[in-house]
Parts: sequence; structure tokens; C-alpha cells
Amino acid sequence: MSRLLAAAALLLSATAARATSSTTFWTPATTYVQPYLVPHLTYDTYVSERSAFQNDYGLTVGVLPFEKLQAEVGIDSFMPGLASTNLYLNAKLGVPEGAFGEWSPGLSGGIYGVGFKSDVSDFDILHAELGKTFPMIGALTVGGYYGLNDKLLVSSSGDVQRAGFMAGWTSPDVVLNLTGLNKINFTADVQTGKNAFGAVGGGIGLYFTPAIDILTGPVFFFDSNATTMLPGPGIRGTGRPDWLWTVQLDVDLDWHKLVPAAAAPKA
Repeated sequence: MSRLLAAAALLLSATAARATSSTTFWTPATTYVQPYLVPHLTYDTYVSERSAFQNDYGLTVGVLPFEKLQAEVGIDSFMPGLASTNLYLNAKLGVPEGAFGEWSPGLSGGIYGVGFKSDVSDFDILHAELGKTFPMIGALTVGGYYGLNDKLLVSSSGDVQRAGFMAGWTSPDVVLNLTGLNKINFTADVQTGKNAFGAVGGGIGLYFTPAIDILTGPVFFFDSNATTMLPGPGIRGTGRPDWLWTVQLDVDLDWHKLVPAAAAPKA
């Protein structure tokens, strides 16, 4: 991991790192979209005193070069586990905040949890959100989701829970500009529903550079028994925890900075 951080420090992007797919803390309740051709790497862990969830290894990259219409695609692998059930795709389209004037909010919509094994990993969750940044408050986002597979998005008692509300908040940055610690902020989000994804979480973001950060904090499930239906084999260990602690490493790699600028013509 130290090699990855050392390499990333040479390629740091001017934009803040986000989790894959672009998320606030636990949910995609953010209108942020990964910049064009800037890969984003993430490594997320989820543990409790009694058990643990597979590690998430993710890659997301922006795919549209436009200023007012942006898009990203990504892939996540939850390990350990079989590739047939532990690989997931995601995609997102967004209009950035302020694209049509200072008043205009950010808009985004997409899909995540797109697995490859029928009725095992194909959650196929559509989502859409609207967001706006306010002075002294930070970025607020509200939206909703709808799962296309009603066989997987169910509660522990078997009730279908395929749709719900999402919201997220990110505080204003506390800029420190210290050696090894550029800034900190705080985040929180929620996704309703008694299913594998229904939870509320939040924590602190520690930015070592503008493009390398760690997010850490707890995630509390609305139906802890439903967490056994999370991608792959689910929760490892004994018991079914009501909450997990997450540590998320995020790195943006701006490959454009590896290409030397063309020399200016001599007068």
C-alpha cells in the first residue's frame, strides 16, 4: 500500500477523492461525478467486534469531456469471493452544480449493484439525486433509489424493500495545509429500506493531499439480519452485527500530469 500512496502522490488530482462509485459515505447520494479520464481507486474495509464484510476494491473513471454534462463508469470487486458473484458494475450521468447559473443545483442519476449472476448478485439499483452547496452548511443532497430485482432487495422477514429515500451531507472543508494533512471534513448519509443496503453512516475525512484521503466511521443497518444478503458470502464470523466500522482509502490519479506540456515556440 505504501507503494501505491507514493505513486499516487506524484499524480495527485486537483479534485477531492470520492469512494467508488462516487459516494458520500455509504450511499451514492452525491451529484459529484469523477472527472474525465481521471481514474479513482478505492479500498474499503468493514469490520465489527464479531465479524467482517469483504474488502471492496474499486475503480471509477470519468468518460465524458464536457463541462456541463459528465459521466463515470466503475467496477467493484468484493474479496475474498468468486468473481462470478463478487464483481459489480456502476455508471452515473450528472450535471454539475452551477452549470446553468449560480442558482442551479447539481443533478445526477445512474445505476449500481449490477452483478453477473442472476438472482444472486444482480441488484441493479437505479438512483437519482439533486444537490446544492450552502455557505456554512456544506453540500446537501436528496434523492431516491429503485431496485430492478425484487428477489434480492427484501427484508430479513421476506418483505420486498426495493425502493426508498437517499440523502447525504458533506461539511465545508477545514483547510489545515499541514505537512501530510491538507484538510478534513465530515460526512453523513442515509439510504432507507430494510434490505441489504438500507443504512445510515457518517464519519470524518482526512485528506493527506487534495487527491488522497481516508474516510472512517460507523455504518448502522436498518435490518441487521438483511446484511447476510450483501454481495458475495456476506458477513463473515459469528453473529449478525447491527453496525460495522468502515475505513475507506481513496486515491485520484491524474494521468494528464504525466504528459509534459509542449514547449512554447521560440520568439
